[in-house]
Amino acid sequence: MEMEQEEEEEEEKEVCFRYPHGRAAGDSDGSRMTFSAQKCGVCFQPPSIILIYRDNIQEKMRQRIMPIRNFSRFSDCSRAAEQMKNNPRHKPYLEGVSLHQLEKLYSLLRDHLEGQSLSESLGRYHHEHTIDPEEDMNKLDDKELAKRKSIMDELFEKNRKRRDDPDFVYNVEVDFPQDEHLESCAWDTESDEEM
Repeated sequence: MEMEQEEEEEEEKEVCFRYPHGRAAGDSDGSRMTFSAQKCGVCFQPPSIILIYRDNIQEKMRQRIMPIRNFSRFSDCSRAAEQMKNNPRHKPYLEGVSLHQLEKLYSLLRDHLEGQSLSESLGRYHHEHTIDPEEDMNKLDDKELAKRKSIMDELFEKNRKRRDDPDFVYNVEVDFPQDEHLESCAWDTESDEEM
C-alpha cells in the first residue's frame, strides 16, 4: 500500500502510537470521504498528534499531522483533547479516535514537557488509571471518586459481553469451591443473634 504524507517533516521524531477502535466519516470539499483510523500517536518535537488512517474511497493509507499549539506543562489535557477532537479541520479524521485516547496522548506530551521519559510517563499513567481493590474509596474527594468511577465504567464496557459477541454464552453457571473455610464477618453473626 502507498503511504502519503499530508505535511512534510524533515527532523527525526520520537512518536508513541496507540491503536484506536472505530471508524470516522466526514465531508471534505463537498465530496463524501470515509476514513478508518489505524494508529494514533504523539510526536514530541514538534508537538503534534499523528494519525495514520485508511482512505476507503481511494484505498490508500495516509498520515495526517495535526500540530499542537499553545500547550504547556500546565495545560489541561482533557480540555486540549476536546478542542482537538472538535476542531472542524480534524473532526472527520478523529471521529474514530476516542477522547480518552487523545487525553492519554496529551498527558504523554505534558509529561515530556516536564522532563519525564516516555517509560516513566507510561508507568505513571498506568498507575493513575488502574483501580486498586484495596483502596478505600470512601476517603476520596468527589473529583477523584468520579475519576475512579469513569475508569471502572470504561473497564466494564471493555469486558462486557453482548449478545452479538461471538463468545457470548447465555445463563452461565459457576460452581464455587466449598472446601475452603468461609470467613465470617462480625456484623453477620450479630444480625443472626438479634433475630
